[in-house]
Order: sequence, then C-alpha cells, then structure tokens
Amino acid sequence: MICVSINEKNYNDAIEVASLYNFAEIRLDLLGTVDNGVAEKIFSSHKNLIATYRRKDGLDAKRLSIIKAAIGAGAAYVDVDINESNEFISSVELFCKTLCRQSSEKKTSLIISYHNYEETPHFDVLDKIVIQAVAKGADVVKIACAVNEPAHVERLLGLPEHHKSVKIVIAGMGEYGGRVRILSEASGSFFTYASHDMESCTAEGQLDYKTIVEERRKIVSGL
Repeated sequence: MICVSINEKNYNDAIEVASLYNFAEIRLDLLGTVDNGVAEKIFSSHKNLIATYRRKDGLDAKRLSIIKAAIGAGAAYVDVDINESNEFISSVELFCKTLCRQSSEKKTSLIISYHNYEETPHFDVLDKIVIQAVAKGADVVKIACAVNEPAHVERLLGLPEHHKSVKIVIAGMGEYGGRVRILSEASGSFFTYASHDMESCTAEGQLDYKTIVEERRKIVSGL
C-alpha cells in the first residue's frame, strides 16, 4: 500500500490531487491557509486520508482544534509526532476514541511517528521507540530515518518482522532512502509514502508514486 503525501499550498488543489489516489496524506502544516472549515472540506472529500499537522508556530491549541475537525470530518488516520507533549498526544487519542463511541463510523487510527533526519539509529534504539509509541496509544507506528548506508536499509527493513503484532510504517530519507521505500512492502511495512511527482516531494529521498510502482513491478517480475 502506498500513501501519496500531498504538499499543495491551496486546499482545493490538495483535494484535487488526493482524488487521484486511493490513499493520501494531507500536510496541513504546508497549506497556505488552514482552519477548521478547510479541514472539514478536505477530509469529507475522501475516505482514506491521513491528517498531518506538524508543529511550526507553537499554537498547539489551534493545531489540536484543526486536527479534531479533520477527525470529525472523516480522516482515516491522524499522524502525531512522538516528540509532541504527552498531553497533546493523549488529547488526540482520546478524541479518536470518543468520536468512535459516539458514531457508527470507522474509528480514526492514530499514527505516532518518529523522524531522524541525520541517521538510522541502532536497532535497539528503534525497538524502544516502537514500544514507546505503542505505550502512548499508537495504532500505527511510523519510523522515518535518514538512510546513509546499506546497513541502515537492512536495519529499517527488519523492524516489521521484529514487531509482527504492531502495524509499522518504515520510510527512508537521504541517499539510500528510496531503496527502503521500494522494498518496504516486501518487508511487511503497513504502507509507505510517495510523492505525486518528483517536484512535490515532502522528504529527501522520497520517490514519486509511479517510480515506486514500477520498481516494485520489476522486482516481482524478476527484471
């Protein structure tokens, strides 16, 4: 499964690009203008979207309100960084659960994500991060790291097998990051991320959707 990360500045453009794919992530923090109304329009337009709003201005109350609006409008997932405050993460988790109890609609799943833009830590460090994320209430754990050497590729690809009972998403960034994204499905990653095209990447080393699909096809066909 491939999730296309959308970084459009205009929310109408974000809705249009997301409509081209079965699964997409909306980077709310990258929109030029975002409020509760915008979130409701976006997440009511598609049944399989991830709502991601990274911290950038310190206005946690505003971000939390917009994330809740996205959840209420039907976001399939919401992505919260593991370094957010425990209070922030708990508030999002509680809202997901509360809304589920009040509605017959499918529960919004909580992704707790870890990002390391410098390296891929040793396996025991990654192991502890996965355990910590699950303890914080994660339904899905995302691990995104800079992959600077082949050993880092193997390290990330080994995580899903090591944590078979946990839905883990692995994403590589940097020089060898694309290799992780191509091989992630075969390693058991719940899904991986791609861009719409190579001009709209949201992370270094991210590949576009068509490239990942084509490279995976080559692997399957033995080319």
